[in-house]
Amino acid sequence: MMVGGRVAVEASCEEMFSRLSDPRKLEDLVPAVEWVEVLDEDSFTVSMAPSTGLGITPLKLRVNVSDRRDNEGVRLSGEADGGEFTAAFQLRLEFVPDGQASQVRWSAEARFVGLLSSIGQRVLPAIVAAQVEAVVRQAASPT
Repeated sequence: MMVGGRVAVEASCEEMFSRLSDPRKLEDLVPAVEWVEVLDEDSFTVSMAPSTGLGITPLKLRVNVSDRRDNEGVRLSGEADGGEFTAAFQLRLEFVPDGQASQVRWSAEARFVGLLSSIGQRVLPAIVAAQVEAVVRQAASPT
């Protein structure tokens, strides 16, 4: 499954890069997080229970932050385990200046095995898009 989008935000590329490339800052941005364990500056583990339209879907994510290009972009990739499914994912974020604000262009690719693979093409792209855009908007909000 591949999905992407663009979000205009009232925050600079520098602010967005700082907030979306640091595992310690991502903890407060991701919805439905139960806990985050930062392993090092480039990786962390997340336990979450998001609502997917199919009900609450508990899962654990192992995330790596890579391809950091100061104030221009970053890649988050990893694996998810939800008990009845597993997934591998990659999320690319590009930060484009727009005056004092910026645009965040994003693309996500995910592969599902198990229960979610059968509904992946119909339901999951919208869920992924909503989650990514919620995180981006939260990152743009003043703290």
